[in-house]
Amino acid sequence: MKRQMKKLTAVLMAAVLTFSCTSCGKPKKEPKPTPKATARVDEGNANATGQGDNVADIPIIIASTKFSKEFNPFVASDGADRQAVDLTQIRLVENDRAGRLVYKGIDGELRQYGEESYTYYGASDLSIDYNKKSDTTTYQIVLRNDLVFSNGEKLTIDDVLFSIYAFCDNDYKGERNLKNMPIRGLVNYQANSTKADKYPSKKVAKYIKKNPKKLKKWIKKNITHKGLKGEKADYLIERQARIFMSQGNGKKVKSISGIKRINDYEMTIVTDGYTREMSQELQIPVCALHYYGDTSKYNVEKGQFGFKRGDISSICANKTAPMGAGAYRFIKYEDGIVYYTSNELYFLGCPKIAYLQLKDMTDTLEKTRTMLKEKAQETGQQEVTATGEDKLGQGEQINMLAEVTEMKGGVIDVISGKFDGEQLYWISKENSNGELSGKTIYTQPVGDGNYYYIGINGQNVSVEKSAGSEASKNLRKAFATVFSACRDVLKEKGADIVRIVNYPAASESWVSPSEEDDNYSVAYGKDASGQEIEEENSEEKISHAVQAALQYLEKAGYQTENGKVTAAPKGAALKYSVWYADGQEALYDVLERAAQELGKIGIALEIKNVGSEDILQKKLGKNRQQIWIGRRDIKDTDFSTRYSSANHPNCFGISDKKLNRLVKKMDRMLTSSARKRVYQKSFKQVLDWAVEVPVCEFNTLLLFSSKRIDSDTIPADSTPYYNWINEIQKVEMK
Repeated sequence: MKRQMKKLTAVLMAAVLTFSCTSCGKPKKEPKPTPKATARVDEGNANATGQGDNVADIPIIIASTKFSKEFNPFVASDGADRQAVDLTQIRLVENDRAGRLVYKGIDGELRQYGEESYTYYGASDLSIDYNKKSDTTTYQIVLRNDLVFSNGEKLTIDDVLFSIYAFCDNDYKGERNLKNMPIRGLVNYQANSTKADKYPSKKVAKYIKKNPKKLKKWIKKNITHKGLKGEKADYLIERQARIFMSQGNGKKVKSISGIKRINDYEMTIVTDGYTREMSQELQIPVCALHYYGDTSKYNVEKGQFGFKRGDISSICANKTAPMGAGAYRFIKYEDGIVYYTSNELYFLGCPKIAYLQLKDMTDTLEKTRTMLKEKAQETGQQEVTATGEDKLGQGEQINMLAEVTEMKGGVIDVISGKFDGEQLYWISKENSNGELSGKTIYTQPVGDGNYYYIGINGQNVSVEKSAGSEASKNLRKAFATVFSACRDVLKEKGADIVRIVNYPAASESWVSPSEEDDNYSVAYGKDASGQEIEEENSEEKISHAVQAALQYLEKAGYQTENGKVTAAPKGAALKYSVWYADGQEALYDVLERAAQELGKIGIALEIKNVGSEDILQKKLGKNRQQIWIGRRDIKDTDFSTRYSSANHPNCFGISDKKLNRLVKKMDRMLTSSARKRVYQKSFKQVLDWAVEVPVCEFNTLLLFSSKRIDSDTIPADSTPYYNWINEIQKVEMK
């Protein structure tokens, strides 16, 4: 009822705002940005002054972790190196704050996120067309015709082709997955044989069953060690099996038949069937052929793409000076600092800040922490509570947060990190208004890119070994309802640290319902009679949830007496185990409280630490788990592996024909609106099975120096899909 009132209030407010702002008109797109070169560009060389129109010469200093010094878009793997490279690059295809692709990057797209509208521009337009008759999908890519690299050389479709062929080469060993997409002719190209895709599936399956030594070795390295399974793993193994089978057979293949160059600014890619990951894999950096490749080895007609096929060592050789068409030009790396100047030729406009430094702060912060601790001991400082209550002994009050100390001292301007409640106190203390954002520090919370849930295996937590029966679902709903209510213990950490989620996806994602949607509901927020569990007081809510659990257990066939279960139905139990891995301690409080509450009604939860995340994943692969804490990358949209039982059992132990149909249907949906409807129907099915309890996302905090940076120019609403770096050209120093 309260939630309905909130929705009604929101609707009324929206109506008032609409009425009062009719003269304001609809949100409008930002003007299309264009590069305005003030640098001298002559014969492919640009004078890297970093001084566009009206730009400040005060450098912005961004904190980083240690660099591996592999500053190359084909090699960079750790976070620090990737950021160092990304500042110099542009991507072929972009996405918005909710993770949706930007299809009309050239003229820009206006998109809503929360209550705000934002305009998104990109280097290209992307159109996707699925042909049901031929079961193929065509991706048409059109580049802007005014793109140039930071050295003044034009960026054309040849640079895109060079990049794609390098990322698809057998010798590419990086993290990008384009080489494993179902691009027509790619398997033949990788095998250098016209026979690779001609083998009947039965013959390939027979070869795989024999498990030859070279295939076994490949599977261990590329499938087992990466934790891949299900349809995705099967597909990759069958690709690779065809390559091994066809080596030395058939005619040689000079190019990938599904990739066509149309002109200097247009190309197409054809894939077999439709794979939703394909468009995401097109978000590659467009690397300069003339810089990373060899133009004398580039001839599309002859099947030459700028490097020796099967050997990209020459491309990967330059690890010291990345170059691209991005917002900044790399100058040098020295003493743990990467130096940049702004790129006046950047297609979204010359950055307002002329100079940028990416600084390794690992050792500095550690030294500062040690210094602060020693100084605190000398002056007798003790702990500070999460509420900010000072518990000081004799002596002066000392800031215990190293990041804030370095920011106050002007050593860094931007830093991100995970902070607990007490550390938030020290951040807010530096601002005169006592808030996390003020005149000294400006703070933005951003999801850490992971979604946390509590999994309940349908087969192993069931009645009479029937995972899909109503009795089994009621058994799991008893646990899920208590877990859901006990999520409130996380709220004590603060909204800036943790965000409760109610669907099996990140709250920022375009597939998740928002609180304003009519179909939005709290996960497992109703008792067995359908009454909402929505008490404002956490203790009252948990108490209601425990009584609801007792109702669900009775409906599952448990015998009860005096508010406790006394006997379990066949196949069920009075004691269940919960697994969690190292690094998941943050959710331990939820489990501990749930165990305490369930114990009151006669159900015992045994909480076990199984060790590392890898060990947990191996255990989950054996499907012996009952209940566990799970974590997913929010960009993981592989519903087939996660929930489908069409070809493989899943870790949730469910088998649902309707869900299988929805997952299969999802793979054929091209528009985001159509796919969102199918996603939400899938969520409804999963939640009805009560095998996944959405818990939360944890935030990292972006801290900006308000003293040096104009916080009004920092892009708002940073998300794991899209943060301030995407619009760094707009940020200004004071």
